[in-house]
Amino acid sequence: MDYNLFKEELLLAIQDLADPEQSVSLHCIDKNNGSCADAVIIMKKGGQIAPTFYLDDFYPWFCQGISIERIARRILELNQQHQPEASFALTDEVHDYQKMRTHVCYKLINYEMNRSLLSKIPHIPYLDLAIVFYCKVTAPNLQNGSFLIHNSNLTAWNVSTDDLIRDARLNTCRKLPFCFKEMDALIRELSNDESLLPSEFSPNSMYILTNQETYFGAAALLYPHVLSHISALLGCNFFVLPSSVHECILVPDFGVYSKPELEEMVVEVNSTQVAKEEVLSNHVYYYDLKKQELSL
Repeated sequence: MDYNLFKEELLLAIQDLADPEQSVSLHCIDKNNGSCADAVIIMKKGGQIAPTFYLDDFYPWFCQGISIERIARRILELNQQHQPEASFALTDEVHDYQKMRTHVCYKLINYEMNRSLLSKIPHIPYLDLAIVFYCKVTAPNLQNGSFLIHNSNLTAWNVSTDDLIRDARLNTCRKLPFCFKEMDALIRELSNDESLLPSEFSPNSMYILTNQETYFGAAALLYPHVLSHISALLGCNFFVLPSSVHECILVPDFGVYSKPELEEMVVEVNSTQVAKEEVLSNHVYYYDLKKQELSL
């Protein structure tokens, strides 16, 4: 059975097994960089928010021999487990910017690859990227819940992009503090061998810049004074490799690497190891310690 038939059969199975009080619908969700993904949303009557289940996550299960009915039951179980608690009321808050303003955050996406999307959402150009805005929804049983802010939201809220960037600057740093680690140290930490962790930064290493959730962490480039603090810590200029929308790699400039060499590396990694919707850029940026400026 090919994917398209699987998608149709799975939707019917979920609809048959779902509670009559639930609506089951299939959506093509627009994602970053012009990509689109099929997703099932199971919504309680009168509900405003629900988990999203992407079908390409479950097709490999079917290819490995798991029945459509079993997959459908598992999706319904997951939906029940991850339902926001009844006490979380988004319905009233979402229409009131004074209540939503503390949830507004920013992230970075590629400008050229998202031209169509950018025509529908408030944004600020930045290098070859765009700063865009989303509401980070925090609720019990809801992980990484968010929704992208559209132009229609600005109209309903009667606010401007300036209002968004003002609030996002405060919220993003507070809700998603930056994380800066030596790459080798991070690898050792993930391998649980803490005895090998270095006690201080070494300027000859590569570094990871992200946030503590490693979610849309490339936006840490925008945090006030973060890059100047890092340059002072390293005592040199550095290259910034946009490894994904979630993180960047920082390489101190001691003449070992050239910008073309690093860009070739980024292009190769983006084309072979990074999901399309997570690609940030094929360009390498440069931070000048004296100018305290990031440039292409």
